[in-house]
Amino acid sequence: MFHIIVNPQSSAGRGKSKWEKIESHFRKSGAAYKVHYSLPTNSIEKICEELTSGNEECTLVILGGDGTMNAVVNGIRDFAHTKVGFIQTGSGNDLVKGLGISKDIETLVDSIMRNEVVRTCDIGRVTYHNQSSLLDSFTHRPLAPLGSGRQALDKDPHREPGTVRLFNISAGIGFDAAVCQEADSSYLKSLLNKLRMGKLIYITEAIHMILSSPMVGMKITCDGFTYLKPRTLFAVAMNTCYEGGGFKFCPDAVNTDGELDLFGANDLNRMNFFRIFPTAYGGSHMRFKGLFADKGKRIQIRSAAPLWVHTDGEVLCKSSNITIDLYPHKLQLIV
Repeated sequence: MFHIIVNPQSSAGRGKSKWEKIESHFRKSGAAYKVHYSLPTNSIEKICEELTSGNEECTLVILGGDGTMNAVVNGIRDFAHTKVGFIQTGSGNDLVKGLGISKDIETLVDSIMRNEVVRTCDIGRVTYHNQSSLLDSFTHRPLAPLGSGRQALDKDPHREPGTVRLFNISAGIGFDAAVCQEADSSYLKSLLNKLRMGKLIYITEAIHMILSSPMVGMKITCDGFTYLKPRTLFAVAMNTCYEGGGFKFCPDAVNTDGELDLFGANDLNRMNFFRIFPTAYGGSHMRFKGLFADKGKRIQIRSAAPLWVHTDGEVLCKSSNITIDLYPHKLQLIV
């Protein structure tokens, strides 16, 4: 049985109509499948949690974007018995691009029908050691108070310490997360999405935020080596090489190497940002002064003030103390 999970709100509300066009390929295959549509009262995360909590083999086929896949990885409760297929129908395409997943529907459906794991991917994990400005609408379920060790995380010891969010693509603190938060709350986002110009809101917010985002002191420790950055604009740990709609911030990031790639900006000339911005699409930005990079399994970040934090572009809260590392389980993809 294939469990097809559709985010109707993906692709500016065209997610359901896109599935209806794709469904004929599944009908032709003759395979058994069941369709699940997410709702405000029945989120993607909750659907995945319910389907993967039975300690049985389960195959999920996801139609949505990068945000949908973030909800999926946070909803799965049994990674060992869960396989995932992904058909991109959202406006964001960083995961598809980073993994080299085909966008051809027939190719994807053929791969899904074989129901065989073709790649096993690392999963990133953020632990928030403190929180402020919590966005309650982020998830269907209230977050645990820090240190509660609550059982709602399905007795997974790797999710108990503090409040934890998983990610597929990247997790960042500072400027890039602030751009995501401002874009999500902008009244222009829905309009631009309807015009199929959704990425424009992130570009306009990035231009706005580069002029107003604070540069704060950060203490960043990567696998035991500590950097003291007195005027940090942002820091991001990347599991794949693209984020933010195609920016190749970490050209060498591979989500099968058991490490995260660190990238950030410190003491950056704000006007120089407009020279750096275009080069990041091709990954040739590291020649500019004020940028730093590293690679490791565990990255600890402390900032002098609470800053927005994102996982795959989804913003949960502000924090001044986070740890980013790799989750012990892996995501099994059939595409």
